[in-house]
Amino acid sequence: MKLYLGTYTKKASEGIYQLELNQDRFENLELLHRVDNPTYIDLNANSLFSVVKDGTKGGIAYFKDGLFVNQVVEEGAPPCFVSSIQSKGLVFSANYHGGRVNVYALKDEALVDHQSISFGEGSKAHYIQYNENLDRVLVCDLGLDRVYAFKVNEDNKLSLSATYKADTKTGPRHLVVHPETKLVYIFTELSSEIHVVDFTDDEVKLIEKVSALPEAVDAQKWGAAIRLSKDGKYLYVSNRGHDSISVFKIGETLQLIQNVSTEGVQPRDFNLSPCGNYCVVANHDTNNLTLFAIDQTSGLLTLLQKDFTAPEAVCVVFA
Repeated sequence: MKLYLGTYTKKASEGIYQLELNQDRFENLELLHRVDNPTYIDLNANSLFSVVKDGTKGGIAYFKDGLFVNQVVEEGAPPCFVSSIQSKGLVFSANYHGGRVNVYALKDEALVDHQSISFGEGSKAHYIQYNENLDRVLVCDLGLDRVYAFKVNEDNKLSLSATYKADTKTGPRHLVVHPETKLVYIFTELSSEIHVVDFTDDEVKLIEKVSALPEAVDAQKWGAAIRLSKDGKYLYVSNRGHDSISVFKIGETLQLIQNVSTEGVQPRDFNLSPCGNYCVVANHDTNNLTLFAIDQTSGLLTLLQKDFTAPEAVCVVFA
């Protein structure tokens, strides 16, 4: 099983890395592409899209069949998130410092500018992703405490269809959508909460809010990544201030069933393997990956490995 890592390149890292997961162990870490600050990456068939910093400019780099194709950059800080829709030939980025999202199109085998949407003063756009179940592109704006839902029009441009307004200074960071319902699970960075929101027919309704940390824990609230099991039964979030993964069982309400150390500092990202058997955590400050086995019946995590070195890793993607 192959994995790819996006990283910061402020210290030891040189770009995008790949490694293998075999027989419950990580092995064969190697540099795949030399890129400046590829903090988030996205795989789509034989294409790889990466955040890139190029001097005083930032944007998205495009690789195909393992080779660099081109990049689209503009003056200012690079984005913090990238995703794509293969069927429509679209790529999206969210720019935290610029308070905007960008839409790119694949045209004549290259990436080109297509649309830019700015959200105004105070915006810190942190996430953008198309969801097939909702048929919407969803955006988290950490600065304005909002989640936007956009339709993709016939011209492949985005138009706003719904907005969820979270409590002030909760900071929606990332989200996942249930595979069988219209429920969206939004993870807030500043309050470390999961907001369960119904987006049925663009009518936005808050269902519940749940803390990502156990009741007795008094730790820094600093939510990071959120993932959902393929069957929609279990929800996972990473807590940077507490350096842990919390596991929730999904029912009529969210039930916290486990909180486990990530065996490192600042678990900025983690991901679940396509087979559902593994959880891989990237601990940025301690430069290590942690591997857990997932019991698909109970959803619980069991530690397998914690000492695999990965420099400045902040994004985990399975091939």
